[in-house]
Amino acid sequence: MSLEMVKSFVKEVGWGFLATSDGNKVGVRPVGSCVWMDNELWCATTDGTEKIVQLREVPYAEYCFCDREGKHVRIAGTCTISTNNDDKLKLYEAVPILKKYIKDPSEPKYVVIRMKPERIRLMAQAGKGYEYIEMPK
Repeated sequence: MSLEMVKSFVKEVGWGFLATSDGNKVGVRPVGSCVWMDNELWCATTDGTEKIVQLREVPYAEYCFCDREGKHVRIAGTCTISTNNDDKLKLYEAVPILKKYIKDPSEPKYVVIRMKPERIRLMAQAGKGYEYIEMPK
């Protein structure tokens, strides 16, 4: 599977899970406002949430997106928290459901998690092991 196929899979399943840690506690939560921007995975969230607090402590996370049959992709990498209004507007326009929750994309509490994937693993079929997806240079 290629990175383009991974991007399509993430878009198709829609919802996934984001795991973060502060070095002591781990948190896993559902996320649905994720979209690929070139070779970064962007996600909308609110500043001050536990995931943001943890990412500021340990700026590394892993997403997992899974379909009904158990096919899943795990995407891990370094994250930055963007408060840049251009980034916020770009994601706001790319994910229509955000308009339901965020009235103004320049709102200070709205932030973007930008992940640069370092490792992508695909489990296409249970028991077959992971396939590693190569990231473009």
